[in-house]
Amino acid sequence: MAVPSSNLAAEYQSLKPEIDEAIMRVLASGNYVLGEELEAFEEAFAEYQNARFAMGVGSGTASLHLALEAMDLQPGDEVITVPNTDNPTASVVTHAGAKVVLADTTGDTFNMDPEKLEQYITPRTKVILPVHLFGHPADMDPIMEIADHHGITVIEDACLAIGAEYKGRRMGTYGPLGCFSVAPGKILGGYGDGGMIVSNDPDMAERIRVLRNYGHAPRVPRFPGDLTGGKWTVLEEGFNQRLDTIQAAILRAKLPTLDDRIAGRRRAAAIYREIFEGTPVTAAHEEPWAKHVYFAYNAMLDNRDEAQDYMNSRGIPARLIYNPPLHLHPAYSWMGLGPGSLPTAEYTASRMLGLPCFPQITESQVEEVATTLVKFAKGG
Repeated sequence: MAVPSSNLAAEYQSLKPEIDEAIMRVLASGNYVLGEELEAFEEAFAEYQNARFAMGVGSGTASLHLALEAMDLQPGDEVITVPNTDNPTASVVTHAGAKVVLADTTGDTFNMDPEKLEQYITPRTKVILPVHLFGHPADMDPIMEIADHHGITVIEDACLAIGAEYKGRRMGTYGPLGCFSVAPGKILGGYGDGGMIVSNDPDMAERIRVLRNYGHAPRVPRFPGDLTGGKWTVLEEGFNQRLDTIQAAILRAKLPTLDDRIAGRRRAAAIYREIFEGTPVTAAHEEPWAKHVYFAYNAMLDNRDEAQDYMNSRGIPARLIYNPPLHLHPAYSWMGLGPGSLPTAEYTASRMLGLPCFPQITESQVEEVATTLVKFAKGG
């Protein structure tokens, strides 16, 4: 049985009336940049994530970049993050004028390891940037305790973790800014690039609104002849990183049913866990204090590369996601971190295999994937 890696078309069909109405409403309005549709989605997203404010931006990468820009980093400042993430987590640090420092991870959640964190802190450390990898929250209490002790700001990379929870609390509000992606295929995805930033700090929220829109003061005229009374004032050199109004309307139409789709991912993960129990395949881990939203489902096993070939040859997409870790890529050779430098991240990466896990996957499809992988692991 061939199994897809995702089914975004089916997701659209399940919400077609709501999404089509949202698109046509925006087109008919004539307002395609910022405006009421974006503000309505921002309010709804903030409420969903239990934050005071949410700001729509151009992408998940832009959310991280703008958040770091708002920290006013200087040359020589350091930002600590993890190596087993997509490279924008690290590249935005460079683009914001600072130096990225990679810290080793845990062996089960693949997230930043608080027990190892302090060894990477120096007098130049200004930001700790934990990643809630694949939708599982990082262990935020000890991370925040360490950060507070050293006077370091925490910015969350929650791009894969909309709806995830740490001890009953949604992600994104542990520090001044939390960053999310709403690109296609993400936990909540539109039909083009997009990102969100949440905050409980009104001044920080206003700074993001300025940075995303060229550096213009908020509520300036949006087009020639606008008679709303706003005055055009450029407060700083910002960026063109606004969430498109039409994407905001689509995302707002999809948000009310998001918990149902997360439940579909979690059902698939539960079936995987049950089938993998007692086999050579290690199921994806979920801490008791976490609500994992399973943007991706990564099992672990020996002979991973052979397992990937075995699965793919049988019509089952098996992926290596953010693998190998960043420090082993040419772009980060300047760090001088060869094999063995971050041993836990490297070990888990060598055994990790991404399996299909999306809201519309059926029980029979999950069973086919899982039993096929177990058959390989048992020598089949």
